[in-house]
Amino acid sequence: MSADYPLLVSCDWLKEQQAGGVRNLLVVDVSWSSTKNCQAEYEQAHIPGAVYMNVMDGQHNEYFPRNIPTSDQLEEKLQQAGIDHDSHVVIYSNSDNAGFFMSGRAWWTFKLYGVDKVSILDGGFEQWKKNGYELKSDIPIPKRGNIKVKRHDNLYRTFEDVQENLKSNNFQVCDTRPATKFSGPESDGHIPGAINLPMTKLVDMEKGTLLPVSQLKKLFLETGLDLTKPVTVHCFSGMSSCTVAFAAILCGSKNVSVYHGGATEWGKRASHDQIQK
Repeated sequence: MSADYPLLVSCDWLKEQQAGGVRNLLVVDVSWSSTKNCQAEYEQAHIPGAVYMNVMDGQHNEYFPRNIPTSDQLEEKLQQAGIDHDSHVVIYSNSDNAGFFMSGRAWWTFKLYGVDKVSILDGGFEQWKKNGYELKSDIPIPKRGNIKVKRHDNLYRTFEDVQENLKSNNFQVCDTRPATKFSGPESDGHIPGAINLPMTKLVDMEKGTLLPVSQLKKLFLETGLDLTKPVTVHCFSGMSSCTVAFAAILCGSKNVSVYHGGATEWGKRASHDQIQK
């Protein structure tokens, strides 16, 4: 997943690009929350030119309470947002952890379905406001895009993939849940051999941005993850893990995937000997 465009962009960068009228640049607000109406908040104030997209529409169930859209569902959303096959999409959100809780998930969903150029706005909506940049309330009506989705299953791991890996050890498993959920009295256990790296450690909450690449690389190394080898990340249901996948690629990893079912599916389907306390 090497890129010829910036994976992570600053608010200053985006403002300059918009001022220069860069062709095929599209900004998408992917804010989502289970406790508030993020689309209503978008309609009150958003980055100029941004369109809104809810990427959390999916057939949710007990194994996948945060499921992804189908190919047809996402293609329709992408085209409605005006995304073409050669668009450079910059996504941002007004979610937890400097916007990365949702931006990471949206980034992975877009990449899974073959959107070539996707960047995350570092710090999201809060950082844009902190910089004092203009906000808009008018709703853009984009020309329908021509993008066609194509799923890349190398970015997705199933329960069976991870179960087989307990024997083959073909990839490292990174559990991005909080440390207290990974082990200890509050934990229901974890996948045997998994390494814990909570997503929150990747964000500088004082600055409201992702840690610099040099610090991210140090963090991965100290955690025990070798980014020259395949890595599969997971959390509860494919949310925070997506940002850790993004950070790994930002640091140069060439083989990162997400176990979407995560601890939710594993806890319901794995045998007792496949859960390490």
